[in-house]
This record gives sequence, C-alpha cells and structure tokens, in this order.
Amino acid sequence: MAVKNKPEISLRYAQGEVFNCDKRFRVLVAGRRFGKSYLSCIELLRGAINRPGEVYFYCAPTYRMAKDIAWKELKKLVPKVWVQSKNETDLRLELINGSTIELKGTENAMALRGRSLAGVVLDEAAFMDRDVWAEVIRPALADKQGWALFISTPDGTASWFYDMWCYCGEQEWDDWQRWSFTTIQGGNVAAEEVEAARGQLDARTFRQEFEASFENLTGLVAVSFSDDNIDKEVQDLNMLPLLIGLDFNVDPMAGICAYKHDNNLYVFDEIMLTGGATTWDFAEEVVRRYGVDRRVIACPDPTGSARKTSGVGVTDHTILRRNGFTVLSPKSPWKIRDKITAVNTALLDANGDQRTFIHPRCKELIKSLRTLTYAPNTGLPNKNLGVDHAFDAFGYLCLQQFNLAKPETLGQTSFRIY
Repeated sequence: MAVKNKPEISLRYAQGEVFNCDKRFRVLVAGRRFGKSYLSCIELLRGAINRPGEVYFYCAPTYRMAKDIAWKELKKLVPKVWVQSKNETDLRLELINGSTIELKGTENAMALRGRSLAGVVLDEAAFMDRDVWAEVIRPALADKQGWALFISTPDGTASWFYDMWCYCGEQEWDDWQRWSFTTIQGGNVAAEEVEAARGQLDARTFRQEFEASFENLTGLVAVSFSDDNIDKEVQDLNMLPLLIGLDFNVDPMAGICAYKHDNNLYVFDEIMLTGGATTWDFAEEVVRRYGVDRRVIACPDPTGSARKTSGVGVTDHTILRRNGFTVLSPKSPWKIRDKITAVNTALLDANGDQRTFIHPRCKELIKSLRTLTYAPNTGLPNKNLGVDHAFDAFGYLCLQQFNLAKPETLGQTSFRIY
C-alpha cells in the first residue's frame, strides 16, 4: 500500500509503551479514559498495513459496544482512499491491500469460530466470557501465528482477565508482556477531574476504575458501611418530601424512608411488609404512617414500570401514582454493580465523606448492610442469604437521589463523570 494521505496518528507516552512492544501477546490493564479504544484501532490498522490480505478482529463484549466504542474511531482513522469497501451492518472495512478489519461482539462467540486471524484486539476483555479466548480466538490465531492485545479496565479478581494478568506476570514467556496504567498516566483526563471523581465513587470502585486496581469482590457488599453511619439523632423532618426506596419483592416488600438535606441522606424508618403484601398494601401503610398530606417521592425498582406484582391490571408504578406518590424512576434498569457502587459511595466516598446517616430503628437495613456478601466467585450479591431486599430498596434510593449512574442501555452503564 502506497503511503499517501497518511493518517494523523498521535500516541501519548503510556500508549506508546504498548504500541512499540513487539511481543505477540500483550495484556494492558488501564483506568477509564486511558485511550484504550484509540490505541486498539491504531494497532489493527498497523497490522492490516503490515500484512496485506489478512483478517483482523476488534472484539468487544457486545456488538453494540463494538459499534459504539470503535466503529466511528476506526472510520475516522483510516483515510478514505485506503478503503476498498465498507459494510455498516457487519462493521467491516476492507482495505485496498486486501486486508479486512472487522468489529465483533462476543455475546455469541460460537458464531466467530472457523475464522483465520492475523491479529485481534479484545477490548474490555474482563467483561467477556472466559471461553471466548481459549475456545474461539486462540485457535483462530494458530495458522497465521497471529497476535493478540488484551485491553480492559479491571473487573475484580474473579474474572478470567485477572487470571490472564497473573499468568502473564508469573510466567517468563518471550512472547508475553503486560502493563498497568492509571487514568492519569493515560494523559487524556485532567488531574482535577480525577480528583473530583473521588467524591462520586466509593474507595474500592475509584481504585478499580481510575487506578486500574484489581479489587477483590468477595466478602461484604457494603464495604463502606460502619457504625459511623448509624445516628440515633436522625429524625423525620415532615416539612421535607418523604423519600422512599422501594423493592417490589412480594415477601418481604421493602421500603426505606428518608429525607435529603444539604446533599445528605437521612434514613429514619423502614417498611417491611410480609405475608404476600401488595403494592396497594404498601401505599396504604405509607399513608397510615405519614398522612395523606405528606408529599411522597418514590424511588422504586425501575422494572416496576412494567411489572404487575400485585396481580392486577396495572403496574406497580401506576399503583404508586394512583395513591398520590411522585415516582422517580428511569425506563431502563441499572446494572447491579452500579447499585452497589452507589450504596457504598453514599455511605463513604473515596474522599472519606459520609452522605448517609441511618437511625438504629432501621434494623433490617442495618442488618443487610452488615451481612450481605457476594456469592462465591461472582460479583453479585448472594440472594440466598435473604437479607438483600432492604439493600435493594436502599440502592434504588441512592441511585435516584445522588444521580451517580445512568440507567442501563444497550447492556452497558457508566458513571456520569466518565
């Protein structure tokens, strides 16, 4: 390929460290906004230029992520005169030297089998299934002796990507190399922005997302909770709106009652209804306790906009509205991990600031925060413990009131500060 209309390529120091390495297999752990996707596109373009007539894959956890993250970047990077053909549906660029770069989602990894690859980038590899590499991608590289770049933010120590990271560090293989860079080291985000993030994330999430630290997601879910969050002086202020986080589980149906003042959340009561209580029963109990004149703002499980837990012809959200409640809830659900992060950040953020204070009478919530743990080898709360309902109700309240996370769309969520 004649080098004309050469694209403008500029890499920062940390990106250049990875780009200039000639190892066949490279593993990069990096903080948010490091520039991983830009580096990925440059790697693929270099491979396609250096070995004409070959196939190169960019893989993301889903097709939609591949399109959203890298497709525009790749089209912008490759000069139009280098492009033989472009397929917007299949996310494929064919260059005039016969090489093709294809963007793939790994949610249906078996559909990728049978291809022969000269190179591949696994972007956000930590969020792919373990078998994608071993059973699909690695065999596809064999006949061409192709290269692979694993690149991701961390996702705890239970992921296969963490195993890959450890393997790369423990073994002295000539064809493997690994790096870890923070967001600051990437050079794309100002230091003051990263520092601002400390007040919007709990300490563990901040370390994982901005400092590229593999955080061990075992033990307690509410790692930020302590006795400092318990305050017997917390009392209701009836001149302020009553905020209720609500989990629509049938038994128990859990509600967490609070008010917000000076950006702090004061939890003064909880409602735990058993015996097959309905959303109608819950609304009636709220009115009984706080009267018909109190303004009530409900922050429920977003799926209640479609669910009919009460077994009647209206949704749970509709029932709340018919009882005079204001319902604050997005149309799409949040990721479980975002809910966990919101809870921990509200309890104690990475700056060491507490924003939530709970009266000791809220025994079920305190029990949940003290005892809910992760299920073994997962990043998910252990539902079998039976203490998750108050946590969920509190989580919806934190998500809505502190506005830390966007609702889940297209299978992926992110905190607003990213």
